[in-house]
Amino acid sequence: MSTRTTKTRAQKARHPLLPGARGHGRDHRLSPHLRPEAVDLQIEVDPAVGPKFSGTVRHHLQLARQMPGIEVHADAIRVSKPRLEVNGRRLRGRIIPHPERETIEVVFDEALPKGKACLELSFRGRLRQDLRGFYASSSGKHRFAVTQLEATDARRFFPCFDEPAMKARFALCVTTGRRNAVVSNEKIAREVALPGGRRCVYFERTPKLSTYLLALAVGPLRASKPVRCGRTPIRIWHAPGREALTAFGLECARETLGRLERYFALPYPYSKLDLLAIPDFEAGAMENAGAVFFRETLLLCDPGTLSFSEKKRVAEVICHELAHMWYGDLVTMAWWDDLWLNEAFATWMAFEVVNEWKPEWRMWSDFRHFSASAYRLDALAETHPVYTPVANPDEATENFDAITYEKGAAVVRMIEKYIGPAAFRRGVRRYIRRHRESNAVAADLWRALREASGQDITKVVRAFIERPGFPLLQLERRGTKLAYRQQRFLAKGARRAAPWPIPFVGRVGTKSGTRRVRKLLDKRSGALQLGPGPLRFIYGNADESGFFRPAHEAAELEALAKNRRRLDAVERLGLLEHQWAIVQSGDAEIAGYLDLALNFADERDPDVLATLIGPLAFCAASVTRSLGAPAGAAFRARVAQAFASAFETMGWNARRGESDACGLRRAMLLALVGRVGEEPAVLRESARLLRRVLKDPDAVPPDLLGDVVDLGVRDGDAALHKRLLQARARAHTPQRARRLLLGLSCFRQPKLVERNLALLLEGVVETQDVAFMLVRLLDNPAAAETTWRFMKRRWKTLCRRLPPMLVTHPIEALPALATRAARRDVAAFFRKNPVATGRRTLLQALERFDKNLAFDRQRAAAFRRWLAQA
Repeated sequence: MSTRTTKTRAQKARHPLLPGARGHGRDHRLSPHLRPEAVDLQIEVDPAVGPKFSGTVRHHLQLARQMPGIEVHADAIRVSKPRLEVNGRRLRGRIIPHPERETIEVVFDEALPKGKACLELSFRGRLRQDLRGFYASSSGKHRFAVTQLEATDARRFFPCFDEPAMKARFALCVTTGRRNAVVSNEKIAREVALPGGRRCVYFERTPKLSTYLLALAVGPLRASKPVRCGRTPIRIWHAPGREALTAFGLECARETLGRLERYFALPYPYSKLDLLAIPDFEAGAMENAGAVFFRETLLLCDPGTLSFSEKKRVAEVICHELAHMWYGDLVTMAWWDDLWLNEAFATWMAFEVVNEWKPEWRMWSDFRHFSASAYRLDALAETHPVYTPVANPDEATENFDAITYEKGAAVVRMIEKYIGPAAFRRGVRRYIRRHRESNAVAADLWRALREASGQDITKVVRAFIERPGFPLLQLERRGTKLAYRQQRFLAKGARRAAPWPIPFVGRVGTKSGTRRVRKLLDKRSGALQLGPGPLRFIYGNADESGFFRPAHEAAELEALAKNRRRLDAVERLGLLEHQWAIVQSGDAEIAGYLDLALNFADERDPDVLATLIGPLAFCAASVTRSLGAPAGAAFRARVAQAFASAFETMGWNARRGESDACGLRRAMLLALVGRVGEEPAVLRESARLLRRVLKDPDAVPPDLLGDVVDLGVRDGDAALHKRLLQARARAHTPQRARRLLLGLSCFRQPKLVERNLALLLEGVVETQDVAFMLVRLLDNPAAAETTWRFMKRRWKTLCRRLPPMLVTHPIEALPALATRAARRDVAAFFRKNPVATGRRTLLQALERFDKNLAFDRQRAAAFRRWLAQA
């Protein structure tokens, strides 16, 4: 008997849960009384011939008790021929599908005894089109079959025990066309030629892995020459024609892998390291053990045409995935509620290691930019704790967000600073050794850190991990004492809450220099000594190492502005970002922030300048909505005037021998003067330079290309639109192709906006980029309403091109519509068209609608007064 695991009327009847199984429907968990020990998986697929695949799987099991049957995950594949070997006997079973649980149950005519058994199943399916499970990808005429199995998509590849705690050792055998390369987690053990131009590729058995970490790629892939880190060979696999773009990725992998081995004091745990550039890929990258998959933009590159930001991002993502080889693959969270154990640590580790490798890149400033998204999200009432109970696959997918990654990483950094780097490293090493090839929960990490440091950090870390939100620390300097009071920071205004234990580190300025003061602040209010005076200033989050917002009184803000060059760049960045958030929440005045921001016109650090772009652009849009277009133009002109002199001094062209940071500063100034200020001369020059770029791709520095394209197409016509598409098609790097693609979203002519929307459904835009194009179109004031109407009209079709992890991005961007009527329309539409992985994102979007509308209403008079003072 065979069955497709999709719901029919006959299949809706409930079947009693197996002993030990918990939950109903999609909240279901498999029985804890059964464990897979080894898995033999045979797959037959040839993407060049067609989309079908088939296979057989043998699960070698250990049953802890007598059981009436065996339940495994399977979804959207046909499963047949269930057989069980037990005690030397071979039993034939029958399949009962549970599509609401994404499982099948294999039952037999007799109870299954305690002990060892081997379950064999045959299966077949079609390569998917939605970038999940086992799916089809292409590059030009070349066709590939690749996997993406996190969080719970292994069940769409083969019938399996698709829970992270059910680790097993996998042996894969793949039958395919002789011309196809085949890459998986382990080395190839042997190959066997078959008739008809086919061959079987047998892989060595893996160490213990969770199903979501399995990897398979089949197709005409090409491999770089290997480089070595110690005994580990490292290769990059890619589509044909990308051979010249592997050197920087290989360098990043080699340099960061060695540093990770030294940090963990444990060799790389797998036999080889393959990095695969996948032409169409849902995530940024995926940490499959020994075979890491990436978007092409995050692995294949030409360093000579990369912007500085892109260069740092490539290195950081590669290191993030390699950190997972220990933290996530070797030691895996027991269940998805501890996803942050994987992702937060890998995020922190990547910045730590790349910063050690390239200190001149100042990676902790980049980290502070990334953590700003976590601050914004965690300030909403509809946030969630870093540790969040997960009942089903949709909830697991929902948690791949800034709270899990960036807030989690910020808390990791805060704890590392609190107990000290050496003790923290000893604790991490102890944790990894204790749980290698196994699973762990958060308490296991706290125990290891406590043992290594002699400090009980549980009280501190649980407050930040298990509670939603974060503290606002209000500070007032009284002589050489600092009075403090803490509340919960919320986007709609601070509220009284139980105090957090805050590992406070402040930077105190004196006549002769600066010093740090440290204290654990675990009460709602109190005071601490700052040391001998006289004191010039206090900044309340030294190195931006704590996950809280310091709120300084007006006199202290003036002192900080006056002494800002005595703060580190990341602290200046933090000062501006914190103050803007406090203004948005209604706890400070907008005029003070704007004066502070424009006083940074002579700032030389590009990351500090970057912090100003978003807030000033938001203010310009708010002024336009609340006071009208002339007032908006006046606001933009004032911003342009403030930063124009610095941009003119730097000029459009890179100077010989200038630093990466200098080039990035030029780009940030262009964004302030052109994108925010809409300076007419800058817009005209951008349009002229864009025409040069379409003839000569190297006509402008890489750091400026994105803004030159975005600004240069604003008033462009259909001919320019066509030329941009043509230039994208012949771009020689993935990064340049993506810049040109995203630039299409900035056209403002209505017919070209409609043309861009049509491209999303025509296959011109890869599935991986559809969500990001929608976000960019919603951010374009001339395209936002048209884009929303298109989304509503074509939602069912669009959803086929919006995988579960990406569908939330355009929902998150909808507050850009910025009217009360649009807010009601969005709420009504998604009530009728709910998104399984977007429930929380929708509530957050509606909350941001309300926050932004209130900001427009409440700040209009203050903006008018500020403009009148010009």
